[in-house]
Amino acid sequence: MENIFANANNEKNQPDNKNEKTLILDQYESIKENYEEIFVTAAIQIRDAIDKLKPEENPCTLCSKKCEIKDIDIFTDYPPGCAYKEWQAQTLSFLGGEYQQKLKNTYELLMDKKNEYSCNKCGDCCRLAVSPYSYEQLKQRAFKGDKFSKDFVSVFVPYQSEEDAKKANPEYFEALGDLVDDKTYYYYCPKVKDNLCSDYENRPDICKDFPHNPLKLLPSRCSYNVWRNEIAKQAMLLNAKKDIIAFYKQKLG
Repeated sequence: MENIFANANNEKNQPDNKNEKTLILDQYESIKENYEEIFVTAAIQIRDAIDKLKPEENPCTLCSKKCEIKDIDIFTDYPPGCAYKEWQAQTLSFLGGEYQQKLKNTYELLMDKKNEYSCNKCGDCCRLAVSPYSYEQLKQRAFKGDKFSKDFVSVFVPYQSEEDAKKANPEYFEALGDLVDDKTYYYYCPKVKDNLCSDYENRPDICKDFPHNPLKLLPSRCSYNVWRNEIAKQAMLLNAKKDIIAFYKQKLG
């Protein structure tokens, strides 16, 4: 497999005089500025892979149907039995199988790279966790078998008010408020004492595996920002390809 870290930004985070809110907003702007270019790159790479599946010779010259289709494209509506319709079927199989597995393998490499870094025990992720789901919704999801929700409600409890949540990390709270339009619920872990977990040996996977998303906006003090910044472009490329594959499946399925 190609070296997915070849073009990564290997510069380590340097101390910065910017406040927490500014640093987080800068993270978001960096993602937004790069994503359009990365999305185009992802679309080109997927299209190139699809074109390699296209019949090398024009099968229309051997076809007796004489349908006279001039626009030979992956999204063209071809008649039954057409060789190009088989190309569409191969594309669906390829994107949902081999290509998707390649993306999964790459994602796992990105997540494994996180193991090169360690938690600096700032405690911010314990004191202010966010979710688009209310506590009741999370408990319902946990009851239905959602592992993440089950882990979440096993350690986190909701703040009684947004004011209480804001006190935990005012600038991080405000930055999230600026970036998230939808309703957000705020939680904390009551087991954290002096930035350390008082039940560390029994912590669930949700704690062991944090951060769970390579594009997650993290508090500025979090040591995993270095990992996140290093693999951000690769993670955005994977995310773009996932969206593009979903589009192809919808159009061709």
